[in-house]
Amino acid sequence: MRVLVALLVVLPFNQWRTEDRVLISDYSYIAALAASPFLLYAATARALLIYDRPAHRWQLPVTTFDGYPRALVRVALADRVDDAVWLGTTDGWARYDSRIRQWTNGPISGGVADLAQDASDPASGIYLRTANGWTFLPRGALLPMGNRSPPANAVRPLDPQTALARSPQVDAMRALILTDPRLRTYTFTSAASTPDQNDLFFGTNGLGIVHFEGFGSRWETLALGLHAPTAFALAPAADGVWVGTNDGLAFLSQDLSESRWIGAGARGIRFREARRVLARAGLLWVVSEQGVSRVDPASGRGDVLLVDEVRALAAAPDGVLVGTTHGLVFLPDTSTVAPERANGVPVLSLLTADNGWWVGTTAGLAFLSRDATPPRVPDRIETTPALQSPIVALGLLGDTVVAATPDQLAWRNPTTKEWTVLRPRADVGRLTVLASSPDGVWVGGDLGVAFWRIGAGTFKAIRVPIDLPARTNDLLVSPPYLWVATDSGVVRLVREAVLQR
Repeated sequence: MRVLVALLVVLPFNQWRTEDRVLISDYSYIAALAASPFLLYAATARALLIYDRPAHRWQLPVTTFDGYPRALVRVALADRVDDAVWLGTTDGWARYDSRIRQWTNGPISGGVADLAQDASDPASGIYLRTANGWTFLPRGALLPMGNRSPPANAVRPLDPQTALARSPQVDAMRALILTDPRLRTYTFTSAASTPDQNDLFFGTNGLGIVHFEGFGSRWETLALGLHAPTAFALAPAADGVWVGTNDGLAFLSQDLSESRWIGAGARGIRFREARRVLARAGLLWVVSEQGVSRVDPASGRGDVLLVDEVRALAAAPDGVLVGTTHGLVFLPDTSTVAPERANGVPVLSLLTADNGWWVGTTAGLAFLSRDATPPRVPDRIETTPALQSPIVALGLLGDTVVAATPDQLAWRNPTTKEWTVLRPRADVGRLTVLASSPDGVWVGGDLGVAFWRIGAGTFKAIRVPIDLPARTNDLLVSPPYLWVATDSGVVRLVREAVLQR
């Protein structure tokens, strides 16, 4: 009883509304599908995806943060009475009502391997096939009632083999559909058909969902999310964000109703890991394991321009400034020839400001003016020991420069040019990234993210694993949202919801 009371007290404090915190990860592996007249439900490892069929758009995913089962989903069946879906998992059963965004669930030893619903009396409940045979769960109940098999007219989930047998045309095109630009092959993992039309949906183990209209030859791919679990970098787009992942680039619309992917291939990009991304003049400059590439997001093509170990990018007149382990390199917008390797101190971070660039290196902070003189160390930095250690991130709040070492923060008074150094008053672990907003600075680290109001000296933090799934790799402020790139995907947060916690 004491444990239950404690949970009831703690959980509401940490509770988020679904729209205030959304996790977008690799949802390309579809474990189970279920279709209703209006909605398509897709169960993945970390989220329930819901596709609005009449509107042709995705709703917000329902993730493990929102109550989605952490156990493996084996099977799904749309409720024929409500806008809801039943799930059979390795731990038991779960039901999600999309109208009121509510989960109900119950454990069953050995889990649930199949589901069925009486076609003539769907309001009565759901049949569950367990390790001990079929049982019946009345609607509204939490415990099933003894051994009871489904009737002959029961509606059950559709398996891929049966679905392919219904549509020989789909089966004939299977090899073409399940091969990606890199010539990697996939398989169908699940299937669903609509009760109102002859439409087929197939889940795959890496390509998302394939939709066939009228069981015929017309098909389209429905996918939401990333094609890889790790998000390294973020860059703004006109109506969303670009995400650099460990398997190419992904675009997410601001409202998360659509996504698309740019991957390596004969006609695509030539790298795998997009570790830093800078949007400039309609192009994407990407730091990868290959070096620096310039990518045209419209065509999805890109060429490697600089082969080196790169850590930072910053906009420059008619090009970009690149920070490498060998120093600084300038790449013009129109360059097609690889420049010579730099010869200098390893660069970790860059910031365009003060008619030049602040340069964070392994040896501390320096400044590079636009007249292309070598970076110099300002006098006041020479007398600030903290700023002579590795500078992992730089930011700008108005005309105030902000710098981060792995464990300290510093800011420069724009009038006096004096630097103030402090340790964060919120434990976000080893510092990795900074992002500025009009009234403060967002600080990201291994253990969370904090909002720092420099004038007041206050910090407001959200932490791993309660609020965020993993360590922070990048931050992007795009009102009203804060986007966080983590090792487990991208989290879109409503900024005001974070500050009010």
